[in-house]
Amino acid sequence: MKVALFDFDGTLYPHETFDILIEKIKKHPDYKAVYNKFMRSFAPIYVGYKLKLVSKLTMQNKALEKYIHAFKGMGKEEIENFFHEIAVNMAGDMRPTLVDQLRKLKKDNYYIVLVSGAFVPLLEALFKSETVDYIFGSVIHYNQGKLDHKKQFNRLHSGMKVKLLIDHFNNRGETIDWENSLAFSDSYSDIQMLELVGNPVAVQPDEKLLKIATEKNWKIYN
Repeated sequence: MKVALFDFDGTLYPHETFDILIEKIKKHPDYKAVYNKFMRSFAPIYVGYKLKLVSKLTMQNKALEKYIHAFKGMGKEEIENFFHEIAVNMAGDMRPTLVDQLRKLKKDNYYIVLVSGAFVPLLEALFKSETVDYIFGSVIHYNQGKLDHKKQFNRLHSGMKVKLLIDHFNNRGETIDWENSLAFSDSYSDIQMLELVGNPVAVQPDEKLLKIATEKNWKIYN
């Protein structure tokens, strides 16, 4: 089986999802309390990051954790409707030619996997099941239909992607034709995922990834 692996932020979607999430709660009157709660809890971490006391990875992980925990007390349906609203606004900003390529690969019987640090309900709202076979993202936990803020939140970061993918296919009992598979990303942080396949594609790559993609003669999407 051939697979096509897609990163989301900076790849299928040319912007940072987290910036969109912040703007949503900042400007929406129904979520002003959520925004204020997030800012109070995240501000000390951000200050620590600016003072180089907190690593970038820790700051990014805590940003998503504090964001979703700011919805404490809300139900699953309300939270998923919130992400659906955001998805509607984001859909038109995705890279159309890359989305078209994803759909074409699906028709060509590639197993399509979306691997992203974005929240799962947002990714699910953007990509219907007929176009994407499996989604890896940051999972939101619920307990009896309400946000479970006590359960450990784990943001999916680049260093986790390859293990998640390998475990997923091993559990399915699938033999993957990695040499004829594809992976798409904009960031050097996804280098392990890109090197997993025979056909890596650097999408509007950062400086470090551009250098490697050029040296290795990888396809570059601009």
